Amino acid sequence: MLETQPQKSLQIGIVGAGVAGLSAAIALRRIGHECEVFERSLFRNENGAAVSIPPNGGRILKRWGFDSIKTGGIEIKQVRRPKGDTLEPMAPTIDFSDIPARYGNEWYFYHRVDMHRQLRVMAEDPSLENKASTIRLGSQVMDLDPEAGTITLKDGTTVQKDLIVVADGQHDRLSEKITGVYTPMQRSGQTAFRCLIPMKDILTDPVCAPLFKDEAPGFWAPVLPARGVMCVTYPCRNNEILNCLIVARKMKSADATDEEQTIEDWNFPATPEMLADVLEGFHPNVKALMMKEPNIKMYTQMKRDPLPKMSKGKAVLIGDACHPMLLTHAQGVSSSIEDAAALEVLLKDVHGTGDVTSQASAKLTERLGMLEKLRLPRVSATQILTEPIVPGPMFIEMGKKAEARIRKYYQGPLPPMTAVPHSVPICDFFFGYDVTKDAEEMLTLGSSKQVGDLAEVLKEVVNISQAEVPPSPESA
Repeated sequence: MLETQPQKSLQIGIVGAGVAGLSAAIALRRIGHECEVFERSLFRNENGAAVSIPPNGGRILKRWGFDSIKTGGIEIKQVRRPKGDTLEPMAPTIDFSDIPARYGNEWYFYHRVDMHRQLRVMAEDPSLENKASTIRLGSQVMDLDPEAGTITLKDGTTVQKDLIVVADGQHDRLSEKITGVYTPMQRSGQTAFRCLIPMKDILTDPVCAPLFKDEAPGFWAPVLPARGVMCVTYPCRNNEILNCLIVARKMKSADATDEEQTIEDWNFPATPEMLADVLEGFHPNVKALMMKEPNIKMYTQMKRDPLPKMSKGKAVLIGDACHPMLLTHAQGVSSSIEDAAALEVLLKDVHGTGDVTSQASAKLTERLGMLEKLRLPRVSATQILTEPIVPGPMFIEMGKKAEARIRKYYQGPLPPMTAVPHSVPICDFFFGYDVTKDAEEMLTLGSSKQVGDLAEVLKEVVNISQAEVPPSPESA
């Protein structure tokens, strides 16, 4: 009898070792493929803030063996939204105690560095199942040939693989090689200030302690709608650190003329004078809290129109390289994890030929096409949904325009466009979504089916169109 030849793993190159890239390495390692990750930084001084992982991403992490408690995760229990000037409740407190029962997983906050380190362990640990991923630090990718599956590093070295997964963030250099069009990042009209404050410094301060003492962990978000400024805080790292974010309308630099200054560096320092100006009109206790940390960073929040495609030849875009998102619904990181989970399902029975110089196999081409049909419409819709619609005279009209934009890309069920963040319809749409189930359904239906064919199936799972919509708040 002839011996059956062992099936060969796909040789995969991953560009970027952020959350998207490491998630892809973990997912693809789980199904037996061999991954080499190329990361431009050296990870010598990891900086970061907190990150929010709702149940749709958290369920995937749990299935992969990610230990939320070991990683310092804090379960979100509530959302408090006081008026920025008086600290009186602007809207009722939202109780999230039913999140695990409703969506099958807790909603956690993490310090980004803690989460990143744990993902890296899961990608590189040789004691785990299948071959460990290799991470090449200080290896910046400058160019991509998607048809050949070849990347070119800054030092001129070329690397060829069966598949290239591009996961190098929203400022990537390679998406145009796959889409064939230049889709630039755009200003969102908002500037963000961020800092991390030790909780012990807050709880020992008689001015700031009452804001958090005896309160369950969650979002505390004082707002001044008239000025277009929102402060968002939440704890991380075993409740040892408070993550603080202040989002304000566009700011002009002293040298700016007709356009506001664009700050792409996430670690650009802000001056105390800048922060004081943004906090004008807030309650003294809010100012005292936000001014406790002298090391304040600022950056311009950017957005981008949805891409026309996410794969070509032997290359695919995932994460922020494909669909950068604003912070409104905490879906940026979870969508990246969903991309990786979809790859895990769709590439499980796709094997390499042993010759990375060969063209993409028919099966790989088919599965990348299925990934695009599954993911691109939904992430395009999510990108648009994360652009906030401010309540006011044009609220309904702006909602209609946003829905019309979404329908250019996505025909599945949507929450009502008047639904506010954290309301039941919004949570059902995002937290109730199961990308693994839909990827498996896509395989069952076959590549000839379009994602639109799944709309009725999805409605059976999450009947968003019939969900009750709470009244809109008086202000954003």
